[in-house]
Parts: sequence; C-alpha cells; structure tokens
Amino acid sequence: MDPISNIVQLSNCFRLLAACFYQPDTELFKEEELCAKLQESCVTICPKAIPPIQVMAMALQKTSDQDMQVTYAELFVGPFELKASPYGSTYLDLNRQLMGDSTMWVKKLYQQAGLEVDIQQPPDHIAIELEFLSHLWSLEAESLLAGSPAKAAKVQNERQVFLDSCLLPWIQELTDNIRSGTDSLFYRGLADCLDAVVQQLPVQETTPFNHERRAAGDHASPSPV
Repeated sequence: MDPISNIVQLSNCFRLLAACFYQPDTELFKEEELCAKLQESCVTICPKAIPPIQVMAMALQKTSDQDMQVTYAELFVGPFELKASPYGSTYLDLNRQLMGDSTMWVKKLYQQAGLEVDIQQPPDHIAIELEFLSHLWSLEAESLLAGSPAKAAKVQNERQVFLDSCLLPWIQELTDNIRSGTDSLFYRGLADCLDAVVQQLPVQETTPFNHERRAAGDHASPSPV
C-alpha cells in the first residue's frame, strides 16, 4: 500500500475507534458495519488488531443494547465509580481530577490546529482525542495529495506532539482498566484493539505530566465525574 493510502487507513481506523467510545447503539453499530470497517482499516496498518476486532464483532451480535448501555455506564460514566475513566486528566494530572492542566494543554493543541470542540464533554475524552488524531491524519493525506509536503510535515509534527504529550502516556492504563473492569467481550476486545494500534505508532518523548505523576507514585483509581 502506498504511503498516502496508509495515512488514510490510519485516519479511518482512529475515527472508528473513537465511535466505539461514545454511548453505544448496537443496532447502529451493526447497520454501519462498524467492526467490519474497523477490520478493513487495520488489514495493512495493524494486522495484530484483527483478532480482537473479530471478538468485538461476535460480541456485538450476541449482546443486547441494554447490556451494552449498562456496561458502558459502569466503565465510563459512573455515577459513583469510574472503572475506566475516559478522561486524560484523571491519569495525567497529579490530583487526577477533571479539567486539570493537561486538559488545558489538550484544548490548546486543538486550537493551534484550528479545531474547536463544541460538545458536552471535556476535550480530553478518549473519543475526542481519537477523532482529533483521525482529523490530523486526514489533513496530512489531503496535503500530500494537493502537492503540499511542507503543510503535510507541519500536520505530522502537530500529530506527534499530541500523541507524545496527550494520548500515549495514559492509553495503556485506560485499556488495563477496561480489561479489569468488565467481562464484556466487546469492550475487552476494544481495549486489545486499541492497544495493538497504538503500540505500532512511533514515540518520540514522554510527557511531563507522566513524569510528575509517576515520580509521585500515584497509582490510585481515577476519581469519578
């Protein structure tokens, strides 16, 4: 596969992964063939993600919408305990609270990329971060197709900064929490799929937020919303 097609598939993959972290609608997931499209996007860029995607697809056929909704709430919503907080600041900030310093950094990077987030969620929700990365890969592909390698390089740098400072430092803890927090094969498969995809991405540096928190020895559970 040529480099531009590879970038397009990465954009598709992260867009579909983002969809999995929003409130579930099993019928819509089936109608939109979410798992089939996710698998198609990973054939070249991350073959290791295909087995967990197949687990997700089988689980989707056997799980009721009500059960999916309950599991989603237990993992990501609360109201009492977030088994797998979907917000980056609850992993990266020393006090593990919502809308912390790391959230403001995420918002700043969105603004620098010319993107305004206008939804009823903190900007460091995992789904929004994955969508942002999908957007940046799409912009890179468009720039290359338009014969603008300098613009593509700028977008690539923005994406790498975002990955290194905002997503990669906490994604492993999130997926570990998902696996330990539920028996749902759909969400356990999603955790395995996300792990496989991000592990094949390049890493250039470690975020200061991660250094500070690990140095403090903070391994407590995330605070509820």
